[in-house]
Amino acid sequence: MMRSLTFITIGCSLLLAAALVYGMMDHPQTVTVLIDGREQQIETTADSVYGALEEAGITTRDNDVIEPALSADLPEKRLIVIQRAKEITLIMGYGESRRVRTQARQVKDLLAERGIKKADTDDIYPSSDAVLTNGMTVRYREAFPVDLVVGGKARQIYTYETSVRELLAREGVRLEKEDRVAPDPDTRVTEGTMITVNTTRRATLTQDQLVPFEIEEVEDPTLPEGEQLVTTSGRPGVRTKKYQLTLADGLSKEKKLIGDQVTQTPVKQVVKVGTKPVEKPTEAPVFNEEQATNPLTETPKADADLDFSSAKSLMVEATAYTNDPASNGSRLYDGRALTATGYDVTDTITYQGMPIIAVDPKVIPLGTKVYVEGVGLAIALDTGGAIKGNKIDVLVDGEQTAKTFGRKQLQVWVIPSATEADT
Repeated sequence: MMRSLTFITIGCSLLLAAALVYGMMDHPQTVTVLIDGREQQIETTADSVYGALEEAGITTRDNDVIEPALSADLPEKRLIVIQRAKEITLIMGYGESRRVRTQARQVKDLLAERGIKKADTDDIYPSSDAVLTNGMTVRYREAFPVDLVVGGKARQIYTYETSVRELLAREGVRLEKEDRVAPDPDTRVTEGTMITVNTTRRATLTQDQLVPFEIEEVEDPTLPEGEQLVTTSGRPGVRTKKYQLTLADGLSKEKKLIGDQVTQTPVKQVVKVGTKPVEKPTEAPVFNEEQATNPLTETPKADADLDFSSAKSLMVEATAYTNDPASNGSRLYDGRALTATGYDVTDTITYQGMPIIAVDPKVIPLGTKVYVEGVGLAIALDTGGAIKGNKIDVLVDGEQTAKTFGRKQLQVWVIPSATEADT
């Protein structure tokens, strides 16, 4: 009897100890995890979102959207929502590929997220409106200029095709048996390639050159001494030259000038030069080199000699922006709007009478004078996150003017100084 009582006492003690240990432990909680719309139940003793997911072996990665945040306590509703970022293979140009993670819904949203502004001539696969899915491959190829001579007529086209054969097919050029093509149809096309289809022995090539304008200085007793004011912006003229090309085996063997005339007369630039004695200096837009992200080695001068004969012609995609600090082209410093070069544009949209443009410094150096079709002689003093390659942004007065300007293809001439041309 005593032995039975002993066993009973020991058993009760063990049960009591187990109950105490269980009572001291955290009880598991059921939590619902919704991953990309798929629901699963997990049991956890953690008191935070991070701890619960870790216990369940659920990993998260960059760009995943988690609600509530990982650092948050477990929500009262015991619901954690995870929206996985899509993994996309993005192919840029002709081979450069990388894996990116994104929450973008459509292809166009992904490109905008990467700072890519699509031109009508650019190649995008799949289409801009295609819905992104995990594992999808997106290809973007920026169009580039190619010179094409067919039937004696020369023209510049924009393409993204990889071979001469593909380009001719895209342009609807049908080759006859006796036609000769140079370079070879299987040659890879690159920027600046000249393709000739020898359907004729002669072709006509037209080239435009800028004609420099005169600068007239007029003394003005109402302006402070040393101050200049451009009252009439100079505009270069255009000289059109026509050449006759003699072709052999699709290659140019002779270039003969057959026409040379000024098709646009230059406009004289009138500059008022102040002669009034200076009593008190007035504040004017200045360069702030310390706050410039792309400081200039030398502040550009309005009267710098320009070498119009060496001007380089480019086709660019042009947009417009304002000096509002909210615009992409300017930043606010102590209440002032500055360009990337540190020039204060809070109260102006010009520099020494010239419109200001944002450029890609790899294409158009900062501080360079540029003649812009329909705008006039401008100066490159700003940059922009989306201004890459053959693109410019014109500083204009007001948002409505910027909207009216829109997006357009323009011809520009990059004009070196006489000193730069000599070197």
